[in-house]
Amino acid sequence: MAKTVSAPPASALELAEKNFRASAVEADLYRWWEESGFFTPDEKNPKKPFVMMLPLPNVTGDLHLGHALGFGGYEDLMARYHRMRGEPTLWMPGTDHAGIIAQVVVENELAKEGITRQQLGREKFLEEMWKWMDHYRPRIEKQLRMLGASLDWSRPNFTMEPSKQRAVRTHFIRLHKKGHLYRADRIVHWCLKDQTTYSDLEVNHIERTDTLYYVQYPWADPVPAGTRPVIVATTRPETIVADVAVAVHPEDERWKALVGKEVLVPGVERRVRIIADEAVDPSFGTGALKITPGHDQTDFEIGQRHGLPVLSVIDKRGMMTPAAGPLAGPDREAGRKMMVEKLRAAGLLVREEPITHAVAVHDRCGTVDEPLVMKQWWVRMDRLAPPAIEAVRDGRIAIHPKYQEKVYFNWMENIRDWPVSRQIWWGHSIPVWYCRDCDNVIVPDEDAPDPTRCTRCRSDDIYQDQDVLDTWFSSGLWPFSTLGWPDKTADLARYYPGTVLETGYDILFFWVARMIMLGLEHMGEIPFDTVYLHGLVRVGSVKMSKSLHNVVSPVEFIEEYGADALRYALVHGIAMGADSQLSQDKLEHARNFANKLWNISRFVLKQVDEHPEAFTSHTADRRPEAKGEAARWILSRSDAAVAEATRLIDGYLFGEYLVALESFIWGDLADFYVELAKSSLRGADATEAVRTLAYVLDRALRLLHPSMPFLTETIALQLWKRTGKSDDAPSLVVSSWPVAGERDLALEERFGAFSDVVRAIRNLRQEAGLDPSGRAKVSLAGETAAVRDLLKPIGELTRSEVSLGSGGEGAATVVRAIEIRVVAERDQAADGARLAKDLDEGRQLLQHSRDLLAKPGFADKAPKEVVAKERAKLVEREERLKLLEAELKKRGGKRGT
Repeated sequence: MAKTVSAPPASALELAEKNFRASAVEADLYRWWEESGFFTPDEKNPKKPFVMMLPLPNVTGDLHLGHALGFGGYEDLMARYHRMRGEPTLWMPGTDHAGIIAQVVVENELAKEGITRQQLGREKFLEEMWKWMDHYRPRIEKQLRMLGASLDWSRPNFTMEPSKQRAVRTHFIRLHKKGHLYRADRIVHWCLKDQTTYSDLEVNHIERTDTLYYVQYPWADPVPAGTRPVIVATTRPETIVADVAVAVHPEDERWKALVGKEVLVPGVERRVRIIADEAVDPSFGTGALKITPGHDQTDFEIGQRHGLPVLSVIDKRGMMTPAAGPLAGPDREAGRKMMVEKLRAAGLLVREEPITHAVAVHDRCGTVDEPLVMKQWWVRMDRLAPPAIEAVRDGRIAIHPKYQEKVYFNWMENIRDWPVSRQIWWGHSIPVWYCRDCDNVIVPDEDAPDPTRCTRCRSDDIYQDQDVLDTWFSSGLWPFSTLGWPDKTADLARYYPGTVLETGYDILFFWVARMIMLGLEHMGEIPFDTVYLHGLVRVGSVKMSKSLHNVVSPVEFIEEYGADALRYALVHGIAMGADSQLSQDKLEHARNFANKLWNISRFVLKQVDEHPEAFTSHTADRRPEAKGEAARWILSRSDAAVAEATRLIDGYLFGEYLVALESFIWGDLADFYVELAKSSLRGADATEAVRTLAYVLDRALRLLHPSMPFLTETIALQLWKRTGKSDDAPSLVVSSWPVAGERDLALEERFGAFSDVVRAIRNLRQEAGLDPSGRAKVSLAGETAAVRDLLKPIGELTRSEVSLGSGGEGAATVVRAIEIRVVAERDQAADGARLAKDLDEGRQLLQHSRDLLAKPGFADKAPKEVVAKERAKLVEREERLKLLEAELKKRGGKRGT
């Protein structure tokens, strides 16, 4: 934090409009927070730091609502909460160079001007890439500030800056020296559009209907009469010319006797053997599988096990190569049609039928995958994955929601080696050189200069690998490269390992798993102890993605509703890990809630101004010594709200935290205590009432600050300007989180009955269509002990004349065994229907209580206070049902129509 903090912005101190106008204060407040150093952790604070890395957004345009959910909805909430808990909080900012997608975006921009990257050349194209980075990085950082993200901007990071390039180079060299990296010809996913390889994780599967062709492979040698023909089912007849075997399952009785025999590949008449391999699915087609190691992942693996050759008949452009023989020349789609015609002419096409199946496509552009065998650099995952699996299994790393751990294990335990070469220009260079004279592979030492001669033959005819590294190869280092690694820095010692990694569940494997593997490999420690995976914000049923061109920017929502309302709407009521859709109703509800709190604050501040003597030796954050029941009740309820908010945030139940807090602010505080306090403010208890109002408002602002920072800061600054505060923290950002005190549960229970009665009377008035400004007559009967002394405030809050006594006029409803009647002209049928509904509900609740208390072991094993509470509920529910049945009997048994 800065040594000197300037005064808060006047815009926040002076805003006094009827509704909260977020745009009037947001920019000024954020600037004040940032310039004051509130977001930078105090190095002198001895507490264990709370450390969280921003899931670095791609520098490919603007942020989208998914970013707003993660960054503003969850991460800033956690950062602000832990900062208020007194923990030195480092939320590390950064942006990612985005590899393939960034290059594609820039190429598309150049194409609008009729320019290709090939025309520009590599050097000039990279200059264009850097122009894009320099343009969009500030835009993204501005949008993060608009969201209110309390990132430590004194530590900026970008994956392509020099320090990160050095870290990636060191990372590659160390893995290579340990034997974790190797270069080999293996099958990869190839994108015909983007002209690069991509990993298994970047494959999407789309369902579509194609033709399944059944093709007969003639026997290479005479066979006994009656021998079954070899018929293979395939959706890719154009690759038949690259077949090197036919495989069957070793336990498939249809084919066992034919294993080892040879058939001819249609179109090229190549002799190939029938082999047995357990990877074959006997239920697909005829149970016989054509083996094409050059163009299918499973076939490549079968080929490796059986020592089969690899034939490539489709090139990087998707064209049929000379090795395709009679199909050479056209693209793969035309090659397919040509092969089908040849098979039909030769009488080898047995039949065709439609098949609906999953087709692999590149997730960046949707181009159908073309598996090709290419020489690439690979990371051995059998060495890196086991420690990362164990770190989650033994509990050192917890994943929330818990069920995602099973997903993590399933993928990690079946992980394949990771291809890290990418055939693009934008990215981290591969620190490998090749000698043209002796084919030596040269990998320099750490921090050594680029080699100029071959280390074996001393030739100077060497060249660097032209590929770049997979984006995730660099971003996997994020938890420690941002802290100065590979150097042993003070930041690295203090802030590694981190605390929480929050991100969408869709990149659990892309990023989270790789950070765990690489953190354990390079640092010897886990990178964080908690992973929180949020759901996706969807457009229809599809997640938002820049590459899918369905991005909705949060900026327009911030400008219309304010950052607080957007943050609140994205999280409120959302279960842990659940997908969601943002709606106008949610945004308007969030804005209405913000305005409700703003209006509460207008009322409280007005009372503070009218009772300045209450704060001559008292501050808003100091708990008042209250004597009145209403004041003691709201203070107890505020303690309940503190305990509940703390519990829910600590449990990563953020959606429930906001629901509970809204219920306290809108329900207990606004609907009840503010109304109850009005009469006290006019009498001898005014000092107690205004102090209580100020204290509870102060607590509510602190509790809500992690989600609605701009609104709460504006109100807090105005409140403290009038009342002062007990510490010198200049902002809510660095103020303390409330601590729950001892609650008065008996008083809360009594006022719980009071609030239920008030709500019931209000509902009855509304159902009867009574004039809201008119007074009604209300009678209470039954178990009225809890509210007997509260008849006057009940009447004040419901504009009613309230009396005690059973029977009387008006339709009855029952809450907490209290019979409530409002005298009014009633719709008898509607009353009957309501009574029937209440009876059904009452019977269900009573049966639930009976079942619970009768449950074996409950009375003996459950805490005594829980058992006592359930027994009290049983008595209350039995009494409620009696009253409802009596009302039904009084109505002559009529339950409505």
